[in-house]
Amino acid sequence: MQIIKLKFRQTSERGFLVTLSCNNQPWEVEGYLTLMPPALKIALAQWQENYRQIDRVRSLVVLDANFRMVPKSVRVNSSAECINAVKTELNNWLNSSDPQWQTIRDALIAFSNQFSDQELQITLNSQDIALCRLPWQEWDLLQQYYPQAEVAISTPTAKDMAIASPSAAVNSKKPRILLVVGKSEGINTQSDLEVISQLLGKQAEIICLLQPSLKDLASALWCDRGYHIFIFTGHSGSNEDGTIGWIEVNDAERLTIPEFKDSFKQAIANGLQLAIFNSCDGLGLADRLSELNLAQTIVMSEPVPDEVAIEFLEHLFRGLSEHRSLFAAVHNARKKLEHFNSRYPGAVWLPTLCVKPLESYFTWQAATKNSFSQVSDRSGSVVNQSAMASQGLLARTARLFMLTIVCGLVFLAGLNSNSFISHLDWDIIPQSIKVIANYASPAPKLQLPLGTWQYGGSTTWRSINMVVNHELKQKYPNFQLIRSEHPTLPSGSGTGIRMLINGQISFALSSRPVNDTEYDAAIIRGKILKQVPVAIDGIAVVVNPQLNLDRLTIEQLSAIYRGKITNWSEIGGQNLPITAYARPPQSGTTEFWRQNILKERQYGTNVEFIEESQQAIAQVANSDRPGGIYFVSVSEVLNNCNLKLMAIARRAGSLAVDLNQNNNYCDSSQDPKQLLDVEVLRTGAYPLTRRLFIIIEINSPVDEEVGEAYKNFILTKKGQKLIGKAGFIPIRSF
Repeated sequence: MQIIKLKFRQTSERGFLVTLSCNNQPWEVEGYLTLMPPALKIALAQWQENYRQIDRVRSLVVLDANFRMVPKSVRVNSSAECINAVKTELNNWLNSSDPQWQTIRDALIAFSNQFSDQELQITLNSQDIALCRLPWQEWDLLQQYYPQAEVAISTPTAKDMAIASPSAAVNSKKPRILLVVGKSEGINTQSDLEVISQLLGKQAEIICLLQPSLKDLASALWCDRGYHIFIFTGHSGSNEDGTIGWIEVNDAERLTIPEFKDSFKQAIANGLQLAIFNSCDGLGLADRLSELNLAQTIVMSEPVPDEVAIEFLEHLFRGLSEHRSLFAAVHNARKKLEHFNSRYPGAVWLPTLCVKPLESYFTWQAATKNSFSQVSDRSGSVVNQSAMASQGLLARTARLFMLTIVCGLVFLAGLNSNSFISHLDWDIIPQSIKVIANYASPAPKLQLPLGTWQYGGSTTWRSINMVVNHELKQKYPNFQLIRSEHPTLPSGSGTGIRMLINGQISFALSSRPVNDTEYDAAIIRGKILKQVPVAIDGIAVVVNPQLNLDRLTIEQLSAIYRGKITNWSEIGGQNLPITAYARPPQSGTTEFWRQNILKERQYGTNVEFIEESQQAIAQVANSDRPGGIYFVSVSEVLNNCNLKLMAIARRAGSLAVDLNQNNNYCDSSQDPKQLLDVEVLRTGAYPLTRRLFIIIEINSPVDEEVGEAYKNFILTKKGQKLIGKAGFIPIRSF
């Protein structure tokens, strides 16, 4: 499954910096979206008012003293008018012709074609709760190019960090569900029970708590046997900003997630994977659970009548039991609510899926190991189906809308259309986009400020610096550049960005994008950073030529650098202990590897960190210790006869791609640059590709001018030719 991520970072009061990325892919695309227009806010508010005036919905809301209702006398538009107004204003906003937003739209279209043979899903990440509440599935671009994709959200405080799938195994031969029925005045439980009885039958073990005391609920959550799914049905709510949620456990006691965080943490540690809430507004509940590393939660964004919630739950669990993915099951279940729109306008908008990045998501088949189930009460005794029918509010809980958004707070002000467009992966983006990018090329006449300027950062850039700086010195002798090193920290992308934020250099060079922590650190100092990609690089995996293995998969690389594979014999090589080398964490290459190969997990204790690449290369080439492995920019190891470059496959069984022309990794008779298979990098066939960035501080009267001058030269025809001469792939064709 390919998950396409849209990350919205609000930039002061002007709008959002949007980053588009895809799991298992090293590239990113950046764009800019203006703030939500007032007309859309008004249309959405009118729909909410209209929906809450429906008699069946209003009866539910009135029972919740914490929910503010619009007076019955208030006149609102008709259902059809409200729904159409939201759709119209949403599409007017998202179909803007602004070229800075057009990059995101065009990239979404291109990505849908690139991965058409795989299941595609979309996640949105933002701290702006208003963005999380929008019916993104009504965007006509998604309906046309992603008709089967669900849009999921991440909650306001969720971190953009992949977490490991639950490692604890639930002690059950079938899906085990904890169902908590809280304060439920005004809710019909009989229909819920009938659905549960018919739907789950013998497929799951359900432990039901009826308006439990806090002590009983805590005892259930601490149960060593664990649960796959937690379901709460009853009254609940959230703050307006979506960051605090609560559930009415019984008629007298209310509970927030932080008040029971240890109990929920224990349930998660014991294998809990999915939570489903029947809530007037459950985003706050999902938000707090995500902080505890529960990565999958289903809530409803508005009060939901029984019949809608029951049918959604029925379709959801049927989809899961038919071995659909969680995203596909939610998408299908939500779509099947369409017939309710005449009575409950916008019913299909209500189910909301909140997720965090995972290695794998909940599946029914993974939890199912037997076909017989029972329904138990909190004492563990079996409850018959008719008794269960008097307890069930389960069905009212499941809901999803799939969309994940991660956010930061930085504005890349002053970015021209070229700096956004240049983030695109040219070989999967239509030619029309390339035309726009070429149209936005920098002016041919360069203005380089006189003086001596310092820069720093990535060591991968050194071969580029040598050829580019030599050319600049010859052509512009009064524009002098000096590489500056940090007095204590090792060289690397992170160190360079840190030096730029601290005012020690005029611009930084990086082999990875700027991360949120760095953006935020800059903002604290009153600085705004922008990153401009200028080259494509391939990361070579090198071993000793004595190793009788010539290819590896991404999964094997991950296992080696996490310490899971420690001898080459485990993957087809000879009996040699593996010594894995890497540069320190400040290195952009090391960070790229952690994010894209290790999936945000930490390096194993078996990894030896060496400050300089040449030292690591020498260790791998050492014939006395032929078990070494190292990852490094291909420009640093081309035509090194003391090393062997490994071919890399995306997964087991797929084609392994080599960086060498004709698989010849050492030919002293040729120019090393001629040995590089440029096309596998240009087309993205080689899995380990990335972009090199120039990091510039904008709105800085002097340093911005220096950084822009350097960037503009590298993006000229001459500059891009020098990129190729240094062993990298030019990002721009002329």
